[in-house]
Amino acid sequence: MRLSLMFFAGALESNAADQYRTVLDLAAFADRSGFAGVWLPERHFSSFGAPFPNPVPLLAAVAARTERLTLRTGSLVVALHDPLRVAEDLSILDNLSGGRLEAGFASGWSPADFAFHPDRYERRHAVLFELIDQVRALWRGGLHEARSGSGEDIRVRPLPRPVQPDLTVWIAASQSTDTFRGAGRRGEGVLTHVLDGNLDKLAENISAYRQEFAAAGHDPADGRVALMLHTHLGTDRDEVVGLVRDPYRDYLKSITPLARGLAKARGRGVDLDRFTARHVDQFAQAHFQRAIDGRSLIGTVDDAHRTLKTVRDLGVDEVACLVDFGLRGAQVRAQLPLLAELNESLAHVPTSRSPR
Repeated sequence: MRLSLMFFAGALESNAADQYRTVLDLAAFADRSGFAGVWLPERHFSSFGAPFPNPVPLLAAVAARTERLTLRTGSLVVALHDPLRVAEDLSILDNLSGGRLEAGFASGWSPADFAFHPDRYERRHAVLFELIDQVRALWRGGLHEARSGSGEDIRVRPLPRPVQPDLTVWIAASQSTDTFRGAGRRGEGVLTHVLDGNLDKLAENISAYRQEFAAAGHDPADGRVALMLHTHLGTDRDEVVGLVRDPYRDYLKSITPLARGLAKARGRGVDLDRFTARHVDQFAQAHFQRAIDGRSLIGTVDDAHRTLKTVRDLGVDEVACLVDFGLRGAQVRAQLPLLAELNESLAHVPTSRSPR
């Protein structure tokens, strides 16, 4: 089983430069400590994930400071982009890193994000796989049909050529079993989470993924499931819980405006404008309680081992440790020796591949 690092900070530090410095410092640590990779997301127009409107330039900086760490977009909302430009940008990253790029893609969910391509919002789930296929074809050297500024029909091939002959792809999936099945049929990895606390649903989705992966003729050993878990380690569980409680709950509260926009877009009958501050506090507290009850790596190294065993038995191959959920850079850095200890202890622990 492997550990990787994930970043998804809110705009809580004094400026974005401080947050980027934290990303670069921790990426260098992960590179030295044998972590599997580093994930950087794409987010727009909200304090939730505010430092990350584009993972590509920040991953370029990570590439210059690391030698072994896999660089991952986690995840690029491909429907917001031209596939030709995506192929070019990712190829630059692959060259800068010497072939260490892996691309995570998501369909997107916040209506405001689609200010770039509002026409794609309703079809975003179908568009996800269509555009990934285009990016992968271009990565392999395929031609892209387009029209020039003078109106001429042309065929272009993106440059520079990447180092790797094929692009490793991860699909971001939350609860939709169809998304897990689709990733399995295509032979791609899955990046998921368990924010609702439902481990039974996670087990069901992983099982569906593994079954489709094998049924499509892919080597079962190539299937990969990465699970995002909020992470903060210390030597005293009570101290850790006390330290992260308020930042974690404030971080969750920053999702509320996004949830309101999503509910409106879906025509749901839930009037989120009627939610009081007390309702939002209750929501954040409930999620925090689930997190510290075995749905996160918040606590001691021993606590983390128990959680990792649970998710490993469900078929998870890798845990993406989300470390910057409202904590200051110095607080995030303080746990690094314990993160290194945890990662080292997992080096020879096998992953369960039970189909359940």
